[in-house]
Amino acid sequence: MMAMDMNVKIFQWIYDSAGPRPFVDGFAVFFAEGGPWILAVLFVGLWFFVDKNKKTILLEATQAAIIGLIVNQLIGFFYFHPRPYMVGLCTPLLAHAPETSFPSDHATLMFGAAFYLLMGGRWVACGIPLLVVAALTAWGRIYSGIHFPFDMAGSLGVGVVSAGMMHSFSGRLLPVNEKLIRIIGQTLGVVIKRGQKG
Repeated sequence: MMAMDMNVKIFQWIYDSAGPRPFVDGFAVFFAEGGPWILAVLFVGLWFFVDKNKKTILLEATQAAIIGLIVNQLIGFFYFHPRPYMVGLCTPLLAHAPETSFPSDHATLMFGAAFYLLMGGRWVACGIPLLVVAALTAWGRIYSGIHFPFDMAGSLGVGVVSAGMMHSFSGRLLPVNEKLIRIIGQTLGVVIKRGQKG
């Protein structure tokens, strides 16, 4: 009960400033919804400018994020926690289906990828900015009224675990990822050639 009270109090402290400030509200909604898109654009953009080793790291970070989403689905199957607006605590800044809130898929996706890049110093220059975006995504989803702070704590934990799991699997998955890199390269080559002909 004390933990739930703290969860609600922290939520109210963050959310209570939402509404009358259009710039801050828009900033929060942008990261609340746009975090995964930023991740996708970043990874796709980097793909065209990095070597094979970095491409492998990008694939592994993506797989770490996917592992996190799978863990979230398992948690959601066994445990349901209502979102703030579902228990009358707020009017959210953006529409969202009345699904379980714990943990947040958006934040888990971001934290999983960011922590994997940081783990073992694999790609710190990319991991640190991504971790900042992950934190902004977590804040934005609380500020927008669609998640509790403890949902984000759960996402952070799942992100660390999924990154660690991927770190331990990476050696065994290396042949698969190398093959994926070749397939993606060949596919992009065909698409580019067709585009040039068209």
